[in-house]
Amino acid sequence: MPGAVAVTPARGRLRWSQVRAAYERTALGLLGLGATLPLYLTPGSTSGPRLGDLALLAALPLVLVEGRRMPRRFQAAGGVAVFWLVVTLLLQASRVGEALDASDAVFWFRWIASAAIAPAAASLILTEVRRRRLFFAALMIGAACHVATYGLSLWIGREALQAVGLASPRAAITTVSAHVRLTTLAEHPNAAMIMIALAVPAGILLAGRRWIGAPTTLFGLALAILGFMGTLSRAGLLAAGLSWAARAVVGWRWGERVRPLGVALVLCVAVAGGLAARLSGIGETAPIAERFDPAQLADNLAGRAATWRRSVDLILDRPLGAGWSTADEMGAYRAQSVSHNGYLFTARTLGVLAGVILLGLHLVSAARLDGLTPLSIYGLAAMLSEDVTQGAGLVFLSCLVAALAWRRPLAP
Repeated sequence: MPGAVAVTPARGRLRWSQVRAAYERTALGLLGLGATLPLYLTPGSTSGPRLGDLALLAALPLVLVEGRRMPRRFQAAGGVAVFWLVVTLLLQASRVGEALDASDAVFWFRWIASAAIAPAAASLILTEVRRRRLFFAALMIGAACHVATYGLSLWIGREALQAVGLASPRAAITTVSAHVRLTTLAEHPNAAMIMIALAVPAGILLAGRRWIGAPTTLFGLALAILGFMGTLSRAGLLAAGLSWAARAVVGWRWGERVRPLGVALVLCVAVAGGLAARLSGIGETAPIAERFDPAQLADNLAGRAATWRRSVDLILDRPLGAGWSTADEMGAYRAQSVSHNGYLFTARTLGVLAGVILLGLHLVSAARLDGLTPLSIYGLAAMLSEDVTQGAGLVFLSCLVAALAWRRPLAP
């Protein structure tokens, strides 16, 4: 129009879309780091908040920021999950003689916050490639830093790491076949290995379609090998192997071509990683071989079966869940605080319905056979082998895999 004046936005003015994008990146980055690097925010404390707890607090507004942008099925899934967890908490708190303490509050906060945040995070991961890559890069960086704490503990001692929040005062000194299993940030080597080996599916998903032999894939494999040399934990290594196999099946389903050179590179990294660890003194051949000895595997399986039966008895006794209870609180029954199965542990603490639904959603998520299947398979395998639904980071990861069950197939 004659005389019309064009109006242009003022330079330097901060837009809401820019603030939202920066917040989303920060939240996803913290959630990824918190899942594999559970460093202490209050160094020296026996039981203090971890990076994963800070990530959940920082990501809570994500529920409001992404609320209307999420697909309705994600909104409904998050709302129903939070509602049921709150109802279960109230039912457990209403029992005669029951009282919630600080440990209970932390446990329930982790679950309720994770159930609320996971659908929003899943929506971001599914719809935006950059956000997806950021989250998996954060997982891998956290795993690399976790492995680095092992080297630091051998160099300057674990007490020095505890003073700066890089080691847990409650970390268990465990042995197998008279060989020490190392752990720093995690209380148990099995939990530590599950965090570290998350680098394998993260590296695979960062690599995209040319994943075999890609630098991120090889780096994730190297971290898993180093983690196993220190922890001698088979659970995380098995989960990593299954996620690798799942990616191969996904590639076959989506018509990808196999790259022989990439396969050769993977084998070379695996062999070189074992030799390097052996020569550096991180691991020895004997204890590694003994971890896969058929007799020891049979004994381990028998012990786990007995633990599963005890857990089932506890679940049948209190089908609505018994809430959080430490080994010290259980006294003479402290052995029953371990389930060696994340779904049984969830059923024992949150109720049988929560455990069954979580297992069902993980199975559906794994059966999608798409680009995110390696992560879903990893979460399923880790849950089947260990009580991973305790720390903030892995509780969120379990809820994320469950939320991803509602996704539509995503191309690898």
